[in-house]
Amino acid sequence: MPQRVEERIRPITPQLAWRVAVLGGVAFVLFGIVFFRLWYLQVLTGQEAVTQARDNRVRKVRIEAPRGNIVDRYNVPLVRTKAAAVVQMVPSQLPDSVREDADTYRKNLSAAENDRLKAQDSYDAFVRRLKDDGRRNTKAETKERATLKKQAAKARAVDVPAVRPEETDLIALYKRMGKVLGITPKTIHQRVIRGIADAPYSNVTIRTDVPRPEFNYMREYAERFKGVVVEERFLRDYPQEQHAAQIFGRVFEIGPEQLKLDKYSGVAQGTRVGQSGLEKTYDKYLLGTDGYQKVVVDALGRRDDQKVASVKDPQQGQRLKLTLDFNLQKAGDEALQKAIAASQYGARAGAYVAMDPRNGAILAMGSQPSFDATVFARPFTEKTWTSLTSKATGEPLVNRATDSLYPIGSVFKPITALAALGSGLIKANDKVFDDGHYELGPQKYQNAKGASFGPITMSDALKVSSDVFFYKLGEQADSKGPIIQKMAKRLGFGRTTGIDTGGEAPGLVPDSTWRNKAYAKYSDCAKKNHVEERTGDALYKCGGVERTWTTGDNVNLAVGQGDLQATPLQVAVAYSALANGGTIVKPHLGQAIEDGNGVTVQELPVKKGKKIKLDPQDRATVLDGLHRAATEDGGTSADVFKGFPKTYTDNLYGKTGTVERQPNPDQAWYACFVKDGSKPIVVVVTVERGGFGAETAAPAARLILSQWFDVKNREFKTGSDQSN
Repeated sequence: MPQRVEERIRPITPQLAWRVAVLGGVAFVLFGIVFFRLWYLQVLTGQEAVTQARDNRVRKVRIEAPRGNIVDRYNVPLVRTKAAAVVQMVPSQLPDSVREDADTYRKNLSAAENDRLKAQDSYDAFVRRLKDDGRRNTKAETKERATLKKQAAKARAVDVPAVRPEETDLIALYKRMGKVLGITPKTIHQRVIRGIADAPYSNVTIRTDVPRPEFNYMREYAERFKGVVVEERFLRDYPQEQHAAQIFGRVFEIGPEQLKLDKYSGVAQGTRVGQSGLEKTYDKYLLGTDGYQKVVVDALGRRDDQKVASVKDPQQGQRLKLTLDFNLQKAGDEALQKAIAASQYGARAGAYVAMDPRNGAILAMGSQPSFDATVFARPFTEKTWTSLTSKATGEPLVNRATDSLYPIGSVFKPITALAALGSGLIKANDKVFDDGHYELGPQKYQNAKGASFGPITMSDALKVSSDVFFYKLGEQADSKGPIIQKMAKRLGFGRTTGIDTGGEAPGLVPDSTWRNKAYAKYSDCAKKNHVEERTGDALYKCGGVERTWTTGDNVNLAVGQGDLQATPLQVAVAYSALANGGTIVKPHLGQAIEDGNGVTVQELPVKKGKKIKLDPQDRATVLDGLHRAATEDGGTSADVFKGFPKTYTDNLYGKTGTVERQPNPDQAWYACFVKDGSKPIVVVVTVERGGFGAETAAPAARLILSQWFDVKNREFKTGSDQSN
């Protein structure tokens, strides 16, 4: 039998022993790490982990702080804050299709607005061309005007996209919400689309002031309303309704770009901040300090309102006191409404400003038509928005005192007078013969109502508002350069005044440089589009200015017509300079910041106005003419102020204005000031389609002055304006 061979064990080599040692060491180290980590978690931080686990059941919920109130100079409440139940939808939790439709809607709105503005500019240029050519409205011209109007109206119509049929879950959600809130699913979707288009980063408010039963139901069954936020929020309340509605501005949630700004440092996402008007300018004072509450939630994230861990109360924002006098504001609104009603030409719109000429404090400022500011405290329909912004309803959202630009007619004549006197073009006692007519090339002009005044001085011309006198000054001034333009700009025309409501229009003081440059742009556009200049196609496609500067433009400027564009507030600033001796005041509404008890925390600084040099004798000549115009027989507004207390008429200076607005009826203007020692005031009133200044605008100004000086006789007394 063969001999058994013993199995021999291979000896361990040094290399193998080294490998085993390394692997064992690595395993030991890993085991040690796990062991010490478990020991750290269990022994050293065990209690902390237990606390964190417990805290997972607690959520920190922000409590929004109410914004500060806004009051007038006598503490009459103008804007308040009230608590209300609100239902909102969160854009980030809605389907992508909804956000895509909202983005498309926003782009369509922007394009439509651009088309509307372009069509409107073309229409305005067409009207200017008719006026420049002195042509009558032929049938073809009337048709062209109608076409342009139709284009402008078409551009305003933008439909909200309907909810997509495939979004069945969203449709079902809308139906559940609609059943509880009493709103149709279609309306809910429209509000969602418009809300996201307006502010993609903000929750969309579906309904405010939700009754308590519906509010509690939606909170209790939150799982049925995914993407819906139901909570109590603070809303703005406007106890004075339409009075001063255009100056307050809007409040809505802060955007992502705003959060990056230093002035919003520490402001939480979702906080509502002022986005326009006074709300924006004084937001840092009106914005309060948020509080919070720690609430207990279950595993599904549902809060248990019976268990609150802790609460930190919010602090309301500070109160803003305005320079506004509400009684004067109310009287001014009523006076403007009476002026509009008194017009024989279908007036619907106008504006007024009452200001302290010493420092620019706005005492009252209004625009008609107005609106109930409460509309912005709750969701509104497309119909409501259209009614606020449409020309058909008079654009109530527009503050005509600061945003609307007009020629200002004879109200501009004191500026022309100062320029002519200051440049040596004429002396105070020089006489110019006014036979009622004036010709410049093919253009023929005449005084209003065919009046003629014979040989008159500067003071006489301002008293009776002689157009012929100022036409001649405009022609002579053109040969000496832009002397009228320079004086107008020194007095604040052609730029914003800096009022703290923001959003104002800068206006335009036309000169040869502006017109020639604009014409070159217009001409290049016409050539590029292969259309003949001064035709409807060129005006529609290129808009702009369709000819170069002529002496006639300066003649028109001298009487406040032509391409001059100014706001009532700019007129008030210029007349304040006449009243105070040459200081260009900065209009403002903010007066002081107060705490909740009405104690002044900070007086808002009044910026010192720029001082311009007005020759005392030149100013005295202009003031003499304005005083005679308002108080002396034959003055353009003397009839309006008959019976007004002599105490005030001794210091009254005023100028009427009547602006040709073809093809519309004339626009009425009146600017005046009373240099009363203790209560000086400047008042400017304009009425679109108001006719002669003494028929509507001046009587409204008298009513405003009657309220300011507590004059008992408050009749709407018209005069017979002999000139524009």
